[in-house]
Amino acid sequence: AIEQNVDVRGLIANADSIPPPPSIAELLDDVATFLRRFLRLSDHQFDAIVLWVAHTYIFDKAECTPYLNVFSAEKRCGKTLLLEMLELLVANPWLTGRATTAVLARKIDQEKPTLLLDETDAAFKSGREYAEALRGILNTGFRAGGSHSVCVGQGANISYQNLGTYCPKAIAGIGRLPGTVADRSIKIQMKRKTKTEKVERFRRRKGKPDAEE
Repeated sequence: AIEQNVDVRGLIANADSIPPPPSIAELLDDVATFLRRFLRLSDHQFDAIVLWVAHTYIFDKAECTPYLNVFSAEKRCGKTLLLEMLELLVANPWLTGRATTAVLARKIDQEKPTLLLDETDAAFKSGREYAEALRGILNTGFRAGGSHSVCVGQGANISYQNLGTYCPKAIAGIGRLPGTVADRSIKIQMKRKTKTEKVERFRRRKGKPDAEE
């Protein structure tokens, strides 16, 4: 500041005018309040989701990342809605309905996103080869250091490369996940709200400013 002849007193004055950040407890309560505006879930489910949201910001400091398994027995229970809301709250979100295993592995390896994977029931039924590859990525991506091997190169120069699969993941779909993936997950079972249960209709352009705050 001295070398650049900056008015240090002005900088300090501006800094003093910035309000202190909220406590962690207050921040988590605010996230829960935001979710409650649009969803009907149990208190335990809201607690689990909010703590998982916080985990996405520090997952690289943990030894493992529990997945969020959002499932229901039928359609129109709010699974996609929850993922759309999580997209506004989690760190580095990537919301996708389906991606090839090559794209999944490479994007996770390079960007370490919070993967919000929708309609996994259809993905696991789309073909044995894809289902097994997807399950492999999910199984290995639970613990730090997990990887997925892919072929690289062409012709006589074909080799392999290990791609990191470790990142937070929320997985939504109808029915149960394969057992090995379900064992790595926090289960959030959803159902249709009743006629007496009233919630605010979620609109991204209206909800985004509140989520960013």
